[in-house]
Amino acid sequence: MNTAMAVIVLLVCSDVIYMIQGRGIQYPRCRCPKVHAGGVNISLIRKLTYYRPRSHCSKEEVIVTLKTRGSLCLDPNGNFAKTLIERQIKVRPDLASVSRHCE
Repeated sequence: MNTAMAVIVLLVCSDVIYMIQGRGIQYPRCRCPKVHAGGVNISLIRKLTYYRPRSHCSKEEVIVTLKTRGSLCLDPNGNFAKTLIERQIKVRPDLASVSRHCE
């Protein structure tokens, strides 16, 4: 029993040290490090998500989830992304609210 307790204490201490050093802490950041400037075949889009600038990311982000189980970041200033967002708001006017988190 003493050996088991010592191992548990050692594991807990090592986890605490790991977290204190900051390696185990994930800081929020932008979801789109790179953006796709072109368009996407609309029939391949499953979901559209728009994020306004937030405390941890100063950029607007437009993410399309594809039916092929991938996702793609679009340029929020591009014509294609703007058109997609406008269409989504026309279909669901409630999405024009403050969050503009489209689904």
